[in-house]
Amino acid sequence: MEVITVGDKRKTTEVDEDYSFVSNNKLTQFERELVINYCEYDKVWVAETSIPKFWRRFEKKGWICTGTQYYADGTVCSKTFTSGNSKGISITDPNKTRVLTDEQRAAAAERFKTMWKKTNTEGEGANDDE
Repeated sequence: MEVITVGDKRKTTEVDEDYSFVSNNKLTQFERELVINYCEYDKVWVAETSIPKFWRRFEKKGWICTGTQYYADGTVCSKTFTSGNSKGISITDPNKTRVLTDEQRAAAAERFKTMWKKTNTEGEGANDDE
């Protein structure tokens, strides 16, 4: 997404296809980053990341990839994403932990036990519950 500001007027243009730039040097771990911006005028989140872990998460969560940068050898350098709406990011308290009652713990343990049994018996031809 490109935002052009002329005086007090703003014009937003959508990018319909991925654009690519070539970088000659691979980024080091120290140089990789994730930058997230919120445009209050357009009410969208824009994220640019050179960390593969985060671009996979954005793709998995349905964010729209608006640009990709490549290294000279053809591997991906970074990607730019947009949320498409204002609900792309939620900011929570990192120190807050969820407190479960004993009934909730027992129900969760039962669900996990059932899920574990199901995943461990799928590959086997017969059910060995003897």
